[in-house]
Formats: sequence, C-alpha cells, structure tokens
Amino acid sequence: MKIFHVLLFSSVFLTFPFGIGFSSVTHLIDTPTADVVDHYAFETSFRFYSEGGVLSKAVFGVFPRLNIGFGLDTEHYIGTAPVDMNRPTLNVKLHFFDGKRELPALAVGYDGQGYFFDDNTDKYTQREKGLYLAGSAEIIVPGLSLHGGINIFDFSEDDVYSFTGLHYLYQDTIGLVFEWDNIRSMRKSRLNIGGAYFVTPSFSVELIGRDLWAAGRKAERVIRMQYRGSF
Repeated sequence: MKIFHVLLFSSVFLTFPFGIGFSSVTHLIDTPTADVVDHYAFETSFRFYSEGGVLSKAVFGVFPRLNIGFGLDTEHYIGTAPVDMNRPTLNVKLHFFDGKRELPALAVGYDGQGYFFDDNTDKYTQREKGLYLAGSAEIIVPGLSLHGGINIFDFSEDDVYSFTGLHYLYQDTIGLVFEWDNIRSMRKSRLNIGGAYFVTPSFSVELIGRDLWAAGRKAERVIRMQYRGSF
C-alpha cells in the first residue's frame, strides 16, 4: 500500500516542469466550487490529517467542462500504528453554466469522499458530499470569490444540506479560505479556515483549521499540498 503512495508522490514531482497555475479554485477545504480543471489538465492533493492519516485525491480534465477523479484515504500512514487503507472513492463534476454578470457559474457533481471512517458502521463519521449543486462568482474585488451550494448523501432520508465559503487569492501568492460546511442544524455544521502559500504558480502548501469552535468536538489541524499540471 505504501508503494502506491510513493508512486503517487513521485508522479507529482516528475511532472513538475509541466505545471500550470491555479487560475480557478475547484474546491475550498471540504466543499466543492463550480470551477473545474481544464481539459487535458489534472490536480492532485495530499491532505495530512489527525493521527497520521493521509488523504490523496486526484482530478482529471477528461473532457471540456467534465472532471473525473478519485480519493484514497489511508489512516495512520505516518507513525507507528498499523496502516489502514479505506476503499477508494469517486468524484465527478460537470460545469454546465459559465455564469453572467448577475448569475453565478454552476456545476453539478458527485463526491464520495468523507472524513474519519467508522469501521462499525462502514461509513464515514463526517459524511461525503454525495450529489451536489455548486455555484461560484467573483465579488467586490478581483481575486475574491463567493461559493455555495446544496448536497444530499442519503436518499433514504432525503436530508438536504448546504455549504458556503469565501476564497481570496492575493497576487497569486497567498490564498485565504473561510468555509461553513454541513449546514442543516447549527450544532452539526462546521466552520473551517485555511491559508495557502503558493511556492510556485502550480504548487501550494495550506494550513487548515477544521471544525473550529464546535460544541463537544475537537478542532483539527490539517496540512494540505496541492499541485496542478497538464498532459
């Protein structure tokens, strides 16, 4: 299992000379946006989370406006505990409306990646987005964008959740993110904040605080590295 991660990490740096910039943001911290990776391009990320876990995700621009990717969640990858790999997940996004002056860009998609897998229920404690509709628009000043949408992951209960967030990119070097996720009841919703430094236009390192100020839950510190390239 570790060989897979070594190969995945290696693929990022081997393709580094062919990188392209983050002209759009495909997701904030836990929530999607309406933006997609360009045709013939890809985006990879490695998220280092609690207790030595690593979540690897990749997205590919297989067709214009259509992205397809996967996620691979490995618990205790860093440390001395036995490595536990969870089943791979699928993500798909279709950008179907470019937006106009008073209307946001829109995308529909599916993301099967949740957080903190529970072996007893065979589900993630923080559930996946499932089917979602996302909208995005630049507001007020250049580089500041507003994102939001709705999602449903369990059609047997028909519970619809929502999410929203702000993203600001300063001179293609510093990125700031605020996100309010899992909005259905105040008690179960999550506030996430992150900051990113772009080492190059193609590669960024992010420091993230998840589930901040939640009642009865501990906040989480996360480091995420992202890289975008083209074929």
